[in-house]
Amino acid sequence: MRIVIADPRNPSEEHVQRTVAEWLDRHGILWCHVPNEGRHKPQYRRKMASLGLKPGVPDILIFDVPPAVKCARGTAIELKRKTGGRVSAQQQDWLEALELRGWVCAVCEGIDEALGLLEGLGYGRR
Repeated sequence: MRIVIADPRNPSEEHVQRTVAEWLDRHGILWCHVPNEGRHKPQYRRKMASLGLKPGVPDILIFDVPPAVKCARGTAIELKRKTGGRVSAQQQDWLEALELRGWVCAVCEGIDEALGLLEGLGYGRR
């Protein structure tokens, strides 16, 4: 499958997410993405909220302790495209709440920043 990027200098957040997801899977890291984005009918939003979906949850939750920060509980990353993305108040609240609970938290703009953070935290080393 060939993926065409509309602007290769500033790929979409979806492309950034897909690339980071492939990297995490390739390195055997225990993680998940909470599908919080997208426009949905109000009935669907209410249903998902009743099942526990919370607005603002970071894009990537890594449950493996970062090898370079052994005292951390996990890593939470909010992904944005290289330019043009913004962190919502709800996203900021989640990052702060997780940080208070011992998680390493970051906002990463673009693929290079996200992979640089992961490698800096020691993920991907064998």
